[in-house]
Amino acid sequence: MAGETTGRANENGLPASILALGEQLRAAGDIAPVPALFADAEVFAAERARIFARTAIIADHVSRLASDGRYCVVDAGARSLILTREGADRLHALGNVCRHAGYPVCEDEDGEGERLHCPYHDWAYALDGRLLYPALSPERYDPARLRLTRYPLRICRGLILVDLSGSAPPETTEAAAALPAWLAEAVVTGRARLSAERNWKYLHQMLSSAAEPILGCPPAAPVLSFGALSFVMAGMDRAILLRLIPKSPNRTDVQLIRLSVGAGAVEAPDGIAETIAAASPPRLDRRFLAWYWAAMA
Repeated sequence: MAGETTGRANENGLPASILALGEQLRAAGDIAPVPALFADAEVFAAERARIFARTAIIADHVSRLASDGRYCVVDAGARSLILTREGADRLHALGNVCRHAGYPVCEDEDGEGERLHCPYHDWAYALDGRLLYPALSPERYDPARLRLTRYPLRICRGLILVDLSGSAPPETTEAAAALPAWLAEAVVTGRARLSAERNWKYLHQMLSSAAEPILGCPPAAPVLSFGALSFVMAGMDRAILLRLIPKSPNRTDVQLIRLSVGAGAVEAPDGIAETIAAASPPRLDRRFLAWYWAAMA
């Protein structure tokens, strides 16, 4: 039955439910994705490889790395990243996977130091990802293969933009150009993270068409999309950064960061993240489904 389409059906490894979506998009009329598109483990695995691992994300605000030696860990799609600051103009995005046995180098959410130490066998890395200990012979081991994976990173109005594809630095986009200049000096006034029992595609649709009643931003604040998993809503003096972290077909974590002009009073998220999690799944429109198909095909 069409509503039960599952399994793999072509040489590129795309599950049949994704192929069925492509057929509907090529035809006229309404689109009704099959349930497997939102619940099938093979679909989620394909999304991890074709979308989550190839997107750019807004990882955080530069104030998270306010001093030399600071680092923080960020979940980004299918990867864990370490953002580090060697100096004011030397920020890095590194894969949080030790080259020795694949163990996470950093388990703490953030910290400070001159080195990153993997707790498994105490391999140590510089803040730019170079292996410092053990001192393996370069005649026997290629130093380039022993350093932590590095991802292109740039600062857009104070926001840390990371290219997970690793192919090239992210290009300046219309969304980046639309960010207000005040974000570079913004103050983080609230952070929240929660798990939503929703497929990430529903949350993407909700956030890309979000309005003031959902997110509490001024109605004039545009929704700026950065890749598949991060969004920014920025008004005259307030902004919200939202990052989707898909964990399984039916669970998506949501990272929410509130930003404001000046120190002012600390502003808590006040249930906004919970509102997102509790909202009814929206109907996916043709524009989103066409984007999704193009990314997967």
